[in-house]
Amino acid sequence: MPTAVIALKLTDAVPQIAGDYIGVDRGTLALLAHGIHTKLAIGDFDSVNDQEMQQIIENVPEVISLNPIKDDTDSEAAFNEAVKRGYDRIIFLGSLGGRADHTLINLRLAYQHPGLVILKDEQNTAEAFVPGTYEIKKEDHAYISFFTEDEAEISLEGFKYPLSHCHLTEKDLFTVSNELNQAVGHFTIHHGTVLMIQSKDKEQ
Repeated sequence: MPTAVIALKLTDAVPQIAGDYIGVDRGTLALLAHGIHTKLAIGDFDSVNDQEMQQIIENVPEVISLNPIKDDTDSEAAFNEAVKRGYDRIIFLGSLGGRADHTLINLRLAYQHPGLVILKDEQNTAEAFVPGTYEIKKEDHAYISFFTEDEAEISLEGFKYPLSHCHLTEKDLFTVSNELNQAVGHFTIHHGTVLMIQSKDKEQ
C-alpha cells in the first residue's frame, strides 16, 4: 500500500512525496493551492468558510466531515482513517508548531507508532525508532535530538557528542541539539523506543 501524506491546517510548503495526499481541514486548501491531487479531505472544517468548503467539495473526490464535538483531534481522526485503509507509512505535514497541545498529540502519535508515522514541517522532522541500528545522513537539518517517554538505551556514532550504551529516561534532556560530525552517522537503540527530532533554525 502506498504512503499517505497528510496535510494538516498549518501546512505551507508541500514536498513532492510518492504517495496519496490527504487534506485535513484547512490543509486541504494548501494541497489544492500547490496543484496536488488530493484523494481525501477529512476534518470538522471549522477553519474554512463556505466558499472554501465548496472549493474542497468540487476538487476532492471524497470528503469526510467530522462532528466538531469529538474526543480526538482532526490529526488523530486522519491517522485512524489512514490506518483503516491499510497505509503502512503516514507522513504528517504541518504537524509541528502552532498550538502546543496539538503538537504534543502529534509527537505522541509518532512515538506510539514507530516505523509508521513521520512528522514534518519546514524546520523539523520527527520519527520514533525501536531497537535496531540506523543510518542517518548529514542533510539540511543541523540538529538532532533524542527523547524517550519511558526508558531506553542508545549509542551514537559519527556524532559531535557520541554515546555508548547510554541509559535514557523520560526525565533526561541532555540528548538535545546533537550534530553529525561526518557525512553519515549511525545510532543504535539497544532497548526501548526513542523519538528522534531533526531540526534547523528558522530562516530569516
